[in-house]
Amino acid sequence: MSGAEPEALVAAPVGRAVLAELIGIDPLDLRTGMGRPTPAGTVRLRSTTARADRRADQGARARHHRDAADVIGSAVAEVNLSQVAGCDDRLLLLSVVARVIEGHQADAAAALAAARNVLLPVAQALAAAPAAGWWWQPVDRSAQRWVGHDGAALPRGNSLTEAVRLVMEEEEKDEERERSRAVRSPRWPLRRTTRRSVAWWSAPLGGTVFTTTGPIDRLPALELGCVADSAGEEQLQVWAVEIGAQARIREIGGPEDWSRLVSEFPRDVTGSRQYDWNSWTGEAGPWVLPDWTAVARDWDGVHLSVAGFLTASVLPVAAGNAATLLAGWEPDRTLWLNDAFTKVDYVGPWRGTPGSAALPEFVLPWLRQR
Repeated sequence: MSGAEPEALVAAPVGRAVLAELIGIDPLDLRTGMGRPTPAGTVRLRSTTARADRRADQGARARHHRDAADVIGSAVAEVNLSQVAGCDDRLLLLSVVARVIEGHQADAAAALAAARNVLLPVAQALAAAPAAGWWWQPVDRSAQRWVGHDGAALPRGNSLTEAVRLVMEEEEKDEERERSRAVRSPRWPLRRTTRRSVAWWSAPLGGTVFTTTGPIDRLPALELGCVADSAGEEQLQVWAVEIGAQARIREIGGPEDWSRLVSEFPRDVTGSRQYDWNSWTGEAGPWVLPDWTAVARDWDGVHLSVAGFLTASVLPVAAGNAATLLAGWEPDRTLWLNDAFTKVDYVGPWRGTPGSAALPEFVLPWLRQR
């Protein structure tokens, strides 16, 4: 592991949110620790540790202003970082990631950005942890899992490529419609308070677009534990998929990889994405994403590693003369553009609530130390 991994984690909004969660800081902890009032109607539903509650109470009583770096620095000082660096429980660390995916860390994005230097020792410890070593690895071709709803057919052959083509066709129609509206009403793009983007995600979604994740310990598929919007308890079917050695898989391990992919296969999406993306990032665009139909001619799949998810998600990066954003993906997910599967076996049904509820409840052991 090189020194670049910790730097990449603290440079990215999702990476910083995971580091904060790792040391028992959530947005409400940060707000109260800085002496700011709790928003009206806010109810604390959980606390990682009793000490996090104590820090929040002390912050609420404080009469002087504390900045984010001070609050987070105090939390870091209480953490046994050697225990973080020695963690070998993969599900424990995945649970931290799952909570961030489901949470509202965007509320604390600016404060965490201001404290990035204070979070660097935490990032170094996390990058050294045996349980996080696989976060930087390429797709495991021998162990992929497809999760489908009861009765859904596992797509094969040309149906994978066709599904992507159909989604791209619909997105092009949306883009053209939004551009036409902008031409008819030049001031219309400025009305962000009354508009939302037609789409905010970066990968083709819908229909029979095929994606897989790997299994992790006793969790049949990583996507069962890491999902932003769960529909509640579900009955799902899990299939094991093996990938051929000749399959052409593009790896996204960080923002630079995402930028290169988009630059090679650019597609203008300014009309359909600008309202949300401008608001989220403060960047004005223009915005581009991969032309997935073109990508499919050179690559069979695109894999976003866990580290790639943490360091590239919702981070605007340059792509040629435009900007791009990776949004709506999940960690360790591979988008399949062509059928490159050598073996498919039914694993069995899975019943539960996808997300952190599918992972074991935990107490971070390094937060019990003083």
